[in-house]
Amino acid sequence: MLRRLTWRWLGLLSLALGLLIQAPVSAQTRNQQRANLTVTVTNIDGKPLSNASVSVASLGLTTTTNEAGIAHFTVSTNDSQVIEVAVESQGHRAWRLRNAQLIPNDTLLVDAPLSLAAKAVDQQPEIIEVQAHRLTTNAPQEANLNDAELNQIMAGTNTTPPSTIRVYRVSLGRIDTVNFKTYVKHVLPNEWVAGWRTESLRSGAMASKTYAWYRTMYPKYPGKGYDTKDTTADQVYNPNVSYASTNAAVDDTWNYRLIKNNAIFQSQYCAGSYNGSRTSGQCSQNHGWTVGLYMSQWGSKYLADNGSSWRSILTFYYDNVTIGTISGGTTPSLPAWPSLRNGSSGNDVKAAQYLLRSHGYSLTADGAFGAGTEQAVRSFQSANGLTADGIIGPQTYAKLIKTVQNGSSGDAVRAIQTLLGVTVDGAFGAGTEQAVLNLQATYDLTRDGIVGPVTWQAAFGK
Repeated sequence: MLRRLTWRWLGLLSLALGLLIQAPVSAQTRNQQRANLTVTVTNIDGKPLSNASVSVASLGLTTTTNEAGIAHFTVSTNDSQVIEVAVESQGHRAWRLRNAQLIPNDTLLVDAPLSLAAKAVDQQPEIIEVQAHRLTTNAPQEANLNDAELNQIMAGTNTTPPSTIRVYRVSLGRIDTVNFKTYVKHVLPNEWVAGWRTESLRSGAMASKTYAWYRTMYPKYPGKGYDTKDTTADQVYNPNVSYASTNAAVDDTWNYRLIKNNAIFQSQYCAGSYNGSRTSGQCSQNHGWTVGLYMSQWGSKYLADNGSSWRSILTFYYDNVTIGTISGGTTPSLPAWPSLRNGSSGNDVKAAQYLLRSHGYSLTADGAFGAGTEQAVRSFQSANGLTADGIIGPQTYAKLIKTVQNGSSGDAVRAIQTLLGVTVDGAFGAGTEQAVLNLQATYDLTRDGIVGPVTWQAAFGK
């Protein structure tokens, strides 16, 4: 009897241990993320090389390219991983890309142009090092001594970006003439982090594009034959590396231009700090730059993480700027009112809560649409002859919004300040008015600085 009980308990114990061991593994499997790697192999003339060997030794991956010269891998990982990509093709010099990063939920795009192995020295692999990120080195851009003067006297409109830019490849000692959009796509992932939120990446795409655009018009290196260096002295450029997410951010914002006094300006940026301050730990402290002429990269992440749009991030950091369209671009259509209900969250909800408070409802504007907010919405709808469903849609917005302008104050002003990403103090002053003017210019609205129904819709819908 004792023996039977002993074996029975041992069996139950084994089963329990098995469940304990298996449960976390199953959960981990369910939550596993994926990172993608796509390598395009070409010869020096840009023609695809098929049957080239592509491998990532640290992950035990190897395959060959297809007829289009493309090899693709998918890796299960919840963390970013630093990898080395090795490429070999008969008759060509071996090629290595070091210190590239695989990022979960993104695709690392590697371009591997192979040269012919014609000499003994070509038996050694060509090594491409991904440079240290500005966010790890805190290296500032090198300002031109005349930039302050140029920012004051520069006049005229700059409506069309250049078709090419001349880049000095410092480590190679040569000048490359690069398609301008291709250049920006191969700068952004080396200045911003591909895993960051889309709105931060879009703000970075605009800043990178504007800085380079400015440099093609106003020489930083007169007589040298190039517009920028490929290092942190200007913007880190690597023609071999890009990401699906950063490419999309460049495409999404390509029809827009960032202008000051109706002209392209030097949109500098530096690492900065992860906070909502324009000065804490940023370029003004470390490098003596003027606040309002630069953006914090970490700060853009903080603002995006807290619901700010790329437009509001740019207008938060750069003073007196306007976001318009480039020549041949299209003005974006007015966005739809967002539908808010129990379970919604973010700045749209916080702004709606401020508007409810402006109508006398006692609420905490915390950006979380819970039972208290739903009850206030139902009560407001009933009082205004609307269907009391607790959902904020177009008809509820029409009753909820209030016209505000320079000189206004209170919770309705806090609502628009929340949506614009400016300081939320309830006082409609010059800074808030400028942000409103920028928003109106973006959607080709009447630029009067007054927040009426259409401007409210643009602010909520952006």
